Amino acid sequence: MSIHFHDLSSTLKEKLHSLKHTRNYQEGQYIHYAGDAANRIYLVENGNIRISKVSDKGKELTIRDLKAGEWFGFIGCFGLGVRPNDAVATEGSRISHISLEEFVNLADLHPDLWKSITKQLASYVEYYNNIIEGVLFNSLVERTWSMLRQLCIWQQTQNLNISQKELASLLGVTKEATGLQLKKLESDGLISLGYKSILVLDKLLDK
Repeated sequence: MSIHFHDLSSTLKEKLHSLKHTRNYQEGQYIHYAGDAANRIYLVENGNIRISKVSDKGKELTIRDLKAGEWFGFIGCFGLGVRPNDAVATEGSRISHISLEEFVNLADLHPDLWKSITKQLASYVEYYNNIIEGVLFNSLVERTWSMLRQLCIWQQTQNLNISQKELASLLGVTKEATGLQLKKLESDGLISLGYKSILVLDKLLDK
């Protein structure tokens, strides 16, 4: 679930990138907070941006990490006009942005951009629908190994850089519950646990 605009023509990509303004963010610096006005669309040039949400009771849910080449900010811009989540740099990152007004003007001139946005926003709906179905129909251990497989795709490696606390946040459960599931997967020979890392073995990917 990410927006890359791979399906756009090279000419339209050039026009899109010509509108960018770029700045650097330090580790821990927020690009935006939940509730902020949504008037920009962002592109990760390099680094890592974490999209998360904190409940009124202080419980944090990590939605996903974004890598270089991924765009974000569309739900707020084309939804209620405010950011639904926080976006924070988890390492030194370089981020570009385009104003919503300039983006809309370009899309009105080039309808293929609207088609691309519609297609990729639909993938958001599918992604969140799968999450809801997973919560309703799958056991926690099934959700855990499914998330580990998804993380391998996102991080493009089987040696995942993630702590048990961060994984618990992604799953929306406690660290203790996550730890129990990981221990079971390790005893079944599906993963190998390290310090703030999880090695996903081929056996789990074949499930």
